[in-house]
Amino acid sequence: MRTSEKEKVNKNPNKIRGDIAAVVIVLLIIAGYIFYECYSATHVDVETITAVTSTVYETVDAKALVVRDEHTINGGSGGITVAGVENGEKVKVGGNVAMVFSSEENAKQYSASEELHSQLDYYIELESKAAGMATDVASIDKDILSDVNDYIRAVNSNSFGSISDCSDELNDKLTRRQMIIGKNVDFSQIKADLQSQINSINTEGCKPVGYVKADESGIFSSYTDGFENIADYKKISSLDAKTLQGYIDKVSQAQSTQSSFGKLITSYEWYFCCIVPADAVKGIKNGDTLSVAIKSSDEVLDCQVVSGADTDLGVTETVLILRCSEMNSQITSMRLENIEIRYNEYTGFKVPASAIHIDDEGNKCVYALISNQVAKRQGNIVYSTKDYAIFENDPENSNSIRFYDQIITKGTDLHDGKIYS
Repeated sequence: MRTSEKEKVNKNPNKIRGDIAAVVIVLLIIAGYIFYECYSATHVDVETITAVTSTVYETVDAKALVVRDEHTINGGSGGITVAGVENGEKVKVGGNVAMVFSSEENAKQYSASEELHSQLDYYIELESKAAGMATDVASIDKDILSDVNDYIRAVNSNSFGSISDCSDELNDKLTRRQMIIGKNVDFSQIKADLQSQINSINTEGCKPVGYVKADESGIFSSYTDGFENIADYKKISSLDAKTLQGYIDKVSQAQSTQSSFGKLITSYEWYFCCIVPADAVKGIKNGDTLSVAIKSSDEVLDCQVVSGADTDLGVTETVLILRCSEMNSQITSMRLENIEIRYNEYTGFKVPASAIHIDDEGNKCVYALISNQVAKRQGNIVYSTKDYAIFENDPENSNSIRFYDQIITKGTDLHDGKIYS
């Protein structure tokens, strides 16, 4: 009987060893997890940012209708009309705005001839200036980088006209760089090819048969959208929110069309008209000059607040009218733009919220890592959001943030004098 029980106890020794191994593995996993948590709690890698000054603004985002003093131009009758001036170019009263050709083929031939002559003149001028060209390679490299960035932005925005212009500018800079560093650039073959193409065109037979003249002086733009007179330019400050929203909706829903040959903008002063929350303009006054960033480009314009900033009590939204007197080819084609209105500029050390602490006295401070030792920095906060704060640059205060301090954004048990090894 005892023998039988003993055999029963020792019947599955492999199973017992397997259970023990499983228990050991579980215990090791638990021990490893506890060790990891303890290590993570007491050993946090320090992370820092370099203290440099930044400029930030209080901002208001808006969709703005662009209103200009502009008048469409009708093309010439009985032929093909082609612009004779560039976008953004000034035109005098009675000046030629466009040329009229008897056929589309003649217009193409004439345009091709003019373009070939322009290219030939460019290479002749470039060749003549080669001997006296500046030798500042760093300067030309900077220009090349700028042109590359302009080209990338033009591609991203699908601005085909700008892509062509940027490509030409980049090619020009690269050619000039070769000449600066002493490369022998031979233009003779290029000039010969251009002259050959010019000779193959019957320039006399494809000349314009008439011209379109300007009725008044102004700035020419080939861009038209049918909304040139959507709002009364002379009564722009009397726009109410309901009317403006109707204009914005109409432009937003319209299909892209070219309603006429072009237009003349007869005043340099034009307007952004937008609807914004009344509480968003509390820091703005009529007459203030603000910076307005165009979100579809890198352009920032100086605009003066004409009306809409001084709101009545209880008003929830206001029509903000901003006047601008800058003008270029890009501005002439604006109609509905997403803009960022910037006001109340603040400059100082921009510190993320994760780096800001409250010390024992209840003051906000940051900690800097100076040669592996923590140093507390204090200072006056001139502006803050939930994400960051701007600390005043105060060189007279020895305890304030200094240029190139390594501000700690991640660390544990931070205090003045702590050593990080």
